Amino acid sequence: MKSFALGVTARRTLLGAGLALAAALPAARAQTGWRVEAVPFYDTTQALQGLYGHWGVPRAAAFATAAQALPPALRTLCAAPAAQADAALQGARAAWTGAMLAWEGLSGVAVGPVIARRSQRQIDFAPTRPHLIERAIKAQPQGAAAFERVGTPGKGLPALEWLLWTQPAAAGTPACGYAVEAALDVEREAVALRAAFDAAARTDWAAEDEQERSTQAMAEFINQWVGGIERLRWAHMEKPLRAAQGARAPDYPRAASGQTVAAWKAEWQAVRTLAVLPAGAATPAPGQALVPLETYLRGRGLNPLADRLLAATRSVDAAFTAMNQAGGPPPAAAVQQAARELAALKRLAEADIAPALEVSIGFSDADGD
Repeated sequence: MKSFALGVTARRTLLGAGLALAAALPAARAQTGWRVEAVPFYDTTQALQGLYGHWGVPRAAAFATAAQALPPALRTLCAAPAAQADAALQGARAAWTGAMLAWEGLSGVAVGPVIARRSQRQIDFAPTRPHLIERAIKAQPQGAAAFERVGTPGKGLPALEWLLWTQPAAAGTPACGYAVEAALDVEREAVALRAAFDAAARTDWAAEDEQERSTQAMAEFINQWVGGIERLRWAHMEKPLRAAQGARAPDYPRAASGQTVAAWKAEWQAVRTLAVLPAGAATPAPGQALVPLETYLRGRGLNPLADRLLAATRSVDAAFTAMNQAGGPPPAAAVQQAARELAALKRLAEADIAPALEVSIGFSDADGD
């Protein structure tokens, strides 16, 4: 009987293929687990526990931590000698970018404390108004009470972006002093949001006296999730693109800092995390983890609708991937494609998901500006 010996190259090829297949199998099983294992039914209480305790709390904590790094970075900038000015400016810009991205990750779907405190208006009003910033620089407000008298278009993250990129504040100037105070104001709001989300996570949504509130909170979540899609699609992407004329570049949010696409991605991840499970993730245990809408629908036997949600989400993913591959400022065609996919996701949410969950769509006056 003839023996057959594989060559070294062939053996390596087969071994590599086997390892790749072995690595892929757990993820494949996890992604299709709902097809072979029953997804538990999640009630409103468990959905809200996941939303506040496993989505809101960690994101609010991340924002508070990032915001607390802002004032020290600004103080370093304001005290920097000329030889260290550029490095100090880069450090302050990095701190701002970290705080901004953490904020987008929390406010991309504005629920609970973000709405109750009107945080979007307080620290992220757009567009910023340079004349109000200049007026505040002259006034030099200090402390929480003084900042309540500063107009929202002259403070917050957009004003700090202006002071770090558009007209960079120099060390020892009134503008730099105001930047420190503006950073402290953002920090105060971030710390307050962290405390508010911690309190919300401790709510006993199953208590008899919380039944009406829990129903309202679930409806708010669905509405604000849809609102987050629309805010990203229209206010942050399509509206600025349509408003641009001739050779003038669109006035996208975070354009001065060059963080437009990064901010969009952070917003989208906030929306996406609440929509579908990450690839390879296990089915969440009731009351112990975030329950994305896809899983919530499957737990109610609405698998075809959950499949459509997953497909629509992946289409948005593909649009953002294509945008990233372009590099540089986002091309108009890529922005339009992403906006179309977001619009399709929004239509699915309004026409099918909300009715399936017996939620009426309507927006609050605190959805954003």
